[in-house]
Amino acid sequence: MSTQLNTIYFVNKFGSEKKQVPFPVSPNLKLMDIIPEISKKFGILSQNICLANMGGQVLTSSDLMKPIKELVDQFGNTFDIIDRGVVGDTKPTEIRWQRSILDEVIEEFPSEWVYIGPKHPAWRDRIKLEIEKILKYVEFLKINHSRAWFKLFPEKDRRYNYLVWTGEIVVPERPEIKFEIKLLLTSEYPKVSPRCFAEEKIVDYCGKLFLKNIWVQNGKKYIMICHEHMANTQAWNNHLGIAHFFIRQVWVWWAAQQNVIIKEFDKKRI
Repeated sequence: MSTQLNTIYFVNKFGSEKKQVPFPVSPNLKLMDIIPEISKKFGILSQNICLANMGGQVLTSSDLMKPIKELVDQFGNTFDIIDRGVVGDTKPTEIRWQRSILDEVIEEFPSEWVYIGPKHPAWRDRIKLEIEKILKYVEFLKINHSRAWFKLFPEKDRRYNYLVWTGEIVVPERPEIKFEIKLLLTSEYPKVSPRCFAEEKIVDYCGKLFLKNIWVQNGKKYIMICHEHMANTQAWNNHLGIAHFFIRQVWVWWAAQQNVIIKEFDKKRI
């Protein structure tokens, strides 16, 4: 085995003040081999560690078995660490949201938009900006050679006044695994963060769901996905929008669930 060391970087969004932490490794090692060291360095239980590239693509179990050099060639040398133990933790915490490069790419709304909610005459103008930021996020994923993991657009029915959005979340490497979603805004938005619901069948594939919080539309049930870590990590404020909610909430939850969902999906196909 080569003794040459390469440096990869890990971004820990929960707890570390540093955006990137260098990690010298042998290029012939597999990421799976260094999970115990990652666990020790970041204080995260090994079974709770989920890794993703900076474009938002979750590394699968097979990815973790590849040589690090191969992964760097494929994904780049920087990886997000997502703590599955934090996602869905209902205990209060003083941990603050750790900003990432996406927080610089998708800028917050200026102060003049903080009070522009559904009841304001300029609401439609805000919606245009919301869509622009969502498209900017999708473009960021494309630039970073990552497949889009979601689709989202406002309901056309004018009665909803852009308070109900529909779309889907998908496992990028397994596009056949996808679930319809609904995004709901309240009349107090953006003071109050959005909520996201996934179609009821997702219950058969993963946890971290609010089973009693249900949205019904056209006779179909949707279950609210876990969202309380946004409050626990102070991840929401009224300068943010729908794109930020997907980056800080939906993606964190979805990334932590994907490997479990893939396993359950494959079991049901046998």
